[in-house]
Amino acid sequence: MNEFRFRISPGVIPEPLLKKSYFATWGRIPRPTEIVLNGNEMTVRTSVKGSGTVHVPWLHTQIGLSMESTESLIIQERPYSLVKELGRGSLGRLLRKQFDWQMLGFRLTQELKSRMITVSRRFSQAAVTDDTNPNVEQELILLLEEFEQIALECTYLFTEQSLAWRTRIDERLPVLLGIGLNNHPIESLYEFDLYAKFLQEAFHAVLPMPSWRILEPKPGRFCWEQLEKRISNSARFGFDIIMGPLLCFDISAFPIWLTPHLCETGTFESYATRFVNAIIERYGSAAQAWILASRFNSYTIPEIPQSRTIALIQILAQQMRSNGIETPILIGIDQPWGEYALTHTPEFDQIQIAESLMNCHEIDSFLMEINFGFNSRSTLPRDPMAVSHMIDQWSFLGKKVYVTISVPSASGTDMTGIDQVIPPEYQWSEGLQQIWTEILLRTILGKRMVQGIFWTLLQDTGGENPEDTKSLDMDSVPFTGLIDSQRVLKLAFKHFVSLRQSLLK
Repeated sequence: MNEFRFRISPGVIPEPLLKKSYFATWGRIPRPTEIVLNGNEMTVRTSVKGSGTVHVPWLHTQIGLSMESTESLIIQERPYSLVKELGRGSLGRLLRKQFDWQMLGFRLTQELKSRMITVSRRFSQAAVTDDTNPNVEQELILLLEEFEQIALECTYLFTEQSLAWRTRIDERLPVLLGIGLNNHPIESLYEFDLYAKFLQEAFHAVLPMPSWRILEPKPGRFCWEQLEKRISNSARFGFDIIMGPLLCFDISAFPIWLTPHLCETGTFESYATRFVNAIIERYGSAAQAWILASRFNSYTIPEIPQSRTIALIQILAQQMRSNGIETPILIGIDQPWGEYALTHTPEFDQIQIAESLMNCHEIDSFLMEINFGFNSRSTLPRDPMAVSHMIDQWSFLGKKVYVTISVPSASGTDMTGIDQVIPPEYQWSEGLQQIWTEILLRTILGKRMVQGIFWTLLQDTGGENPEDTKSLDMDSVPFTGLIDSQRVLKLAFKHFVSLRQSLLK
C-alpha cells in the first residue's frame, strides 16, 4: 500500500470534501483510493505502485467547487504541503496549456503576461520558504486562487479568439443545441405547446426517448405510445429528433425481466439486438442522429464486462448502417475523466476504449457526458481549462464530438450525501448554475470538432420527492433542469437563447 502524506490547513476545505480526493496514475487515470484524515494531516492510500497525481476539491471564488491536482509526486517520508503542491500543479498546467494554445495562434494580452510573471515569481519564492510558517501557507493559498483566476481568464480569452476565427468564414456556427425530454411527462400537445414557444428560442433538437425499461416492459411487448407522442409533438414544432441512448448501461434503464439474464453471455446481446432493431425499423427515418449507447464505459453493471459491451456496440453500429441508417451514430462516454475507476479497476482504461471505438468506422462521434455533481454517478466539477483540454484530447482521435452537460441549481442530500455537514458557500445554487452554464457553453463552442451540445434535463425532478422520475434515468442528479419543479425558467436558460440568436444557425 502506497501512502502520500499531506499537511493541510485547518478549515480550508471541510473534511467530507477532502474525502473526495483521489490518486491518479500516469495519464491522470483515477485509481481506488483511501483518504485518512488525522488532525492537520491527510494520508492518500492506494495499492498502485509508483508516482502519480493527487486530485482535491477546492473552492474558487467565482465558480465554486472544482477539482485541483498536484504534479506527479513520489513517496517521501516528510509530508507534502497540500496547498504548495496544488499550486505547483496549477502553475504547470497553466504553462503547458498556454504553450499548446500559442502553437495554434493564441495570443496572451500584455496584462495577462505581466500577471503570470509576477505570480510565478511570488510562487517560486514561497515554494522555497519554510511552508510550515502560517504566513507562507496563507501566501500559497492566495497564489493558488490567483493561478485559478488566471486560468479562467486565459480560457475565456482563448475561447473568444477561437470563436472570432470560426465566425470569420461563417457568422453562424453549425452547432446543434438539444434538450433532454427523456422521461419528462410532456404527453399532450397542449402541454408541449406551453414549453415549445420558449424552447424554440433556445434549441434546435430534443431528445425524447424513454429508457428500454419503459419501452419494453415485458419480453417482446413494446409500448411506443410515450415515445410517439413526444416525437410527433416535437416534429410539429420543427425540432430535430435525437434518438437515444438506445442502450443506457444502467440497471435502472434495463427492463426488470432482463436483469436475471445479464450474466448469460449471448442472452443479453440477443435481447439488446432485438430491441435496437425494433427501434430502427420503426423510427429509422425520424431521427437526425442516434445515441447508440451511454454509460457503457463506467462499468455500472458488473455482470456485463466492458469487452462484451464494446463488442456489442461495434456489431450494433454495423447493423444500423446495413439497415439503412445514414445519420450520425454517437457513443456516450460517461465520466470522461474516469471517476468510475475510483471504486474498481476497469477492464480497459479510457485510451483503450477510445482506440477500440476509433476503429469502428460506423461510429461517427463521441458524446462526452459532463454531468457535474458529487455523487458516484456524476462528473466531479472541473474548471473550463480542464474541460477544454479534455475535449481536445477526444477531438484528436479523428471523430467528431458532441457534449452532454448538466449543472445543479441546488443541493440535496440524495445528490452529494455530504450537504448537511458543509457550509452553504460550498453548495450548488441557481447563480452557480448560471455561471457554469455560460462558461461551459462558450468554452465548448470554441472547439472546432464539437457538433452539438445537449442539456440533459428540461425540468427539475424536485429532489424532495423520491417518486418523481422526470430525469434522464432514475439516479440522475436532481435540480439540473432548466425549469424548476414549479415550471419557472431558471437564469441559466437565457444563455442558450443568447447563443442561439447570436452565434448559431
